[in-house]
Amino acid sequence: MRLRACILAIAVVTPLRAFAQTPPAPPPEAAPPPPPPAVVVPPADAAPPPPPPAAAVAAPMAPAAPAAPAAGPKLTWGGLVDAYYMYLLNKGSAVNSLVGTVAPRQFDTNTNSATLALSQLTVNASMDPVAFQLDLGYGADGTIINNAFAGASAPSAPVPGSFIVLQAYGTITVLPQLTLDFGKFYTTAGAEVVPANKNWLYSRSILFFSIPLLHTGARANFKVNDMVSLQASLVNGWNDDPDVNAWKTVGLSATITASPMVSIVATTYFGKEAPQAATDASTPGDMRLLVDLVAALTLSDKLGVNVNFDYVRAPDNVGDDYVVGVAGMARYVISDHLNVAARGEWVRLHTAVNQDIMEGTAMLGIDVGKNFELRPEFRIDHNFQDTPFANNGKTDQITGTLAALAWF
Repeated sequence: MRLRACILAIAVVTPLRAFAQTPPAPPPEAAPPPPPPAVVVPPADAAPPPPPPAAAVAAPMAPAAPAAPAAGPKLTWGGLVDAYYMYLLNKGSAVNSLVGTVAPRQFDTNTNSATLALSQLTVNASMDPVAFQLDLGYGADGTIINNAFAGASAPSAPVPGSFIVLQAYGTITVLPQLTLDFGKFYTTAGAEVVPANKNWLYSRSILFFSIPLLHTGARANFKVNDMVSLQASLVNGWNDDPDVNAWKTVGLSATITASPMVSIVATTYFGKEAPQAATDASTPGDMRLLVDLVAALTLSDKLGVNVNFDYVRAPDNVGDDYVVGVAGMARYVISDHLNVAARGEWVRLHTAVNQDIMEGTAMLGIDVGKNFELRPEFRIDHNFQDTPFANNGKTDQITGTLAALAWF
């Protein structure tokens, strides 16, 4: 009896507890939810099961990244504007020009006139192991250089106009110590260059135009060590492009850096420079020879001295013509905005007779920033013979010049 009562009590209590803890059953038409998965507890030392594989989702294809552009050349730009006004202090009755039979002045030749001497644009492209240099110019200097051919006759005549290609050459680095240049380039001889802002004084020396300015051809540069560098060139001649004859000119140069204070550059050019007629198979005249020596002394961080010696044997004309001379120049830096420079020079021009000319120049450089300079300059040229200068009929020509240079 007691057992029957207990069974009845359990049957009554069990449905009441289920009713209190589980949600109502779904409607008859809905499918019952699936039973929960069995939980399996792995042993403590078992590795955790790998995660389920992610569902593969098809994503749109991303556009390919553009290819990196090829590395271009490294470009270095430069420019120069060079203008001057010059006044002839002991003028005569001639025209406003220093050009004449005896003409020691070369680039600064216009008196009582504002002159654009040179506007220049340069670019260097470096594409290791190849480099390219291009210097273009326009101005009175371009006209003078274009007419500076060794011979103004067939098969080549002076190039008219003021536009000029000063340099256009390529460089190939064959070895770390050896480079080859080919094209048109400045001469290695001389203590001065065509761009005025790279010279200590504004006007050039008499010797500057007694030597070549430009060459067209090829040259090899070899650095022996930190003290010695050598150069050999094979070119058309002096300022010739194209050549005036079939003969080529050979150039040899050595640069010796004896110490941080002393450097010496010795250069020679030799070859026939006389014009050759179209019907003549041989080049007339004897060999022209140039011996050029430049010694640069850096006495301190403010004072520098240059000495230039030149001998030119030019037997292309009638007689044994030659030019010999020496020039010394110095520059002292007073401050970042002020410097002074001076030059003294003696030159003998032998063309049948001797003409000994002396030149003395003093200049003040006034810098405005790092890219502009005013250069007031005083100069006197004196002819020791009685031959007067053509511009004023006197044996002296005295000038005052104000030059303005801007560059980058």
